[in-house]
Amino acid sequence: MRSILTMLAVVTALYCPAQITTFYIKPIATNIGYDAIQDSNMVVRNSTTNLDKLFLFIGGTGTHTQQYQTISNFAGNLGYDVINLSYPNSVAAASLSGSSDSLVFNTYRQEVCYGTPLSDDVSVDSLNSIYTRTVHLINYLHTTYPSQNWDQYLINPTTLDWSKIAIGGHSQGGGHACYFAKQNDVDRVLMFSSPNDYSDYYARSANWLRTPGVTSSEKHFAFLSLLDEIVPFDKQLTNLEGLGIYPLYDTTYVDMADSPYGNSRCLYTTQAPGLALLYHSSTVKFSLINNAVWTYMLSTVITSEIEEISDLSTLSIYPNPTTSFVRIDSDIPLSNTNVLIQDLSGKTMHCDQLSTANAIIIDFFQLSDGIYFITLDEKTYKIIKH
Repeated sequence: MRSILTMLAVVTALYCPAQITTFYIKPIATNIGYDAIQDSNMVVRNSTTNLDKLFLFIGGTGTHTQQYQTISNFAGNLGYDVINLSYPNSVAAASLSGSSDSLVFNTYRQEVCYGTPLSDDVSVDSLNSIYTRTVHLINYLHTTYPSQNWDQYLINPTTLDWSKIAIGGHSQGGGHACYFAKQNDVDRVLMFSSPNDYSDYYARSANWLRTPGVTSSEKHFAFLSLLDEIVPFDKQLTNLEGLGIYPLYDTTYVDMADSPYGNSRCLYTTQAPGLALLYHSSTVKFSLINNAVWTYMLSTVITSEIEEISDLSTLSIYPNPTTSFVRIDSDIPLSNTNVLIQDLSGKTMHCDQLSTANAIIIDFFQLSDGIYFITLDEKTYKIIKH
C-alpha cells in the first residue's frame, strides 16, 4: 500500500497551494492572423515560488485547454510558468495506423509541430503550427507583462530556449511533445497516455520514434493506462521500446507504489476512467495517485546517463549515438575491466575491441542500427548505433 506519509504530503500540497494566477488568452490577441473563434490558450503564473522554468502542455485530439486546468494549475503550484496551448488538434495520430506510408507519422508530426507542408492527413501552415503559436504567445506575454520575465524562454524573438522548457502533453499532444524532444534538448518531456504512433500496417513503432534524438533518455517520462482503449498498452510499450526508454527503464505500476517509483521512466496505472469516461484520460485526471506521479515527473532530479566507475574516477563514452566506433576513456586503468555488450533482448554481441591503459575502443560498425548496452564490471551504459 502507498505510505500514509506520502499521501499526507500530497494532500498538504493540494490544500496549501502556492500563489498562482490562471488566465486565458485568445490566439488572435498574439497575432491578428489567427481566427477570432479559436480556443483560448491557458496561462498559469506562479508569483511566489517561481522556478524560472516553463511547462509547455499540449492537449489531446479534439480537446480544449480548459479540460487540462487541473494539471496546468498543479504544475504552476510546483513553481512552473505554464502554457497550455491552443492548436489545431482535430486529427488523431492513432487514425494513421493503417497507412502503408512508412513515414506517415513523421510528416504528420512535422506539419502540426512546425507547419512544414508534408502531410496528406493534416493541413497546418507555419502560423498555426505549435512552434509558432508558442513563440507568438510568449512574445505577447513578455510585451504585456514585462516584469514577469517571459522572454527568458526565448533565445531571440523567433527562437525558443528549449533548455528552460519542460514539454508535455496528453495523447496526441504527448506525441507532439516527444517529437519536439527528438529535435531539441528540452529540460524534460512528459508523455501522458502516449506516444500513440504505432503502425498496424507494419506492426511496429513509427519511424521517427526509432530515430535517435537530441534529448537523452533519462529526461523522458511516460505515464500510461494498462487499460487504454485508444491504443492498447502493448502497442504503446512497443513505442516506448522504439523510443529507447523501455526496457532501459522497467515498467512500474504506480497505484501500489511510492515515489520515486524506482526512478523508472515507464509508469502505468489502472485507475478509473477520466475525461469522456476513457481510461485513456485516466493519467491526466485529478487523483492523489496522479498528483504524486505528476510531482515525480515534473520535479525529480535528472542525472546524466554517463556514470562513474568509482567515486575516484571520471568516465567518458563517446560518440553517442555512433555510426562505427565507441571510445571509453577513464582516469583510472581499464586494462582489467570486464566489458559485456548486449542488444535489447539481452543477447551478447561480439565486437572487435582495442584496449590501452586508460581507454577501450569498440567497433560497432558491423552491428545493425539500434540500442545496445555496454556493461563495465557492474555498471551499464546505453549506446545508440545508427
